[in-house]
Amino acid sequence: MNNEFTEPTDELKRVAEEINLLRRDLQATSSALGRIERRLKATFPNYPSKQKQPKGKRQSERTRTSKTPQDLQAIFEDLVDRSNNGGDSAFAAKVNEFKDEDIIALSVEVGMGSHSRLSRQKAVDGVRKRVQEAMQLQFEKKPPTSKSS
Repeated sequence: MNNEFTEPTDELKRVAEEINLLRRDLQATSSALGRIERRLKATFPNYPSKQKQPKGKRQSERTRTSKTPQDLQAIFEDLVDRSNNGGDSAFAAKVNEFKDEDIIALSVEVGMGSHSRLSRQKAVDGVRKRVQEAMQLQFEKKPPTSKSS
């Protein structure tokens, strides 16, 4: 029977190859732009240099959390419990209750980055990863239950 759909592994390989080709093209484009800009600067000394873009105000205005490391640990344990009982939807519902600075601090507390480099989404993804790891470790630590009559 002729299968009209590609296998997931074949599709994954095709997409990975496309990404590699795009990455190579972007690098070539960036190199070409750099060469052109160096030639312009050499030819025209008054050519304005590239203006550095100021980093987003979001990071400079970001406040620190008022939560202590103990509070953050309790939040993390609560997230693990909720995820065990209600899955990812329970995790997402609880995480949505937190302010950006709190979820970023939690992510830093569990070792998933630094305050200056994390966006809310990256922090949530990092915390989710640690919660999944904690759940896996809890599963592995549980001794097998044996029924004895």
